[in-house]
Amino acid sequence: MSELMVQYLVLERRDPARNMARFYVLTIEPRLFGDTALVREWGPLGGRGRRRLDLFKGRVQL
Repeated sequence: MSELMVQYLVLERRDPARNMARFYVLTIEPRLFGDTALVREWGPLGGRGRRRLDLFKGRVQL
């Protein structure tokens, strides 16, 4: 049995002078049928963000 490993990159940007507080998350995830997804999420901290999913054929070696 293979071990599933999902890694996240989480970034925050805060700039009180510009009243800015945002988050960014990047994830590479295996999908059900053997392909790979790059998942990007971003938006205001504490609020609803946006999400984009890009699919790639085959598995990615991490």
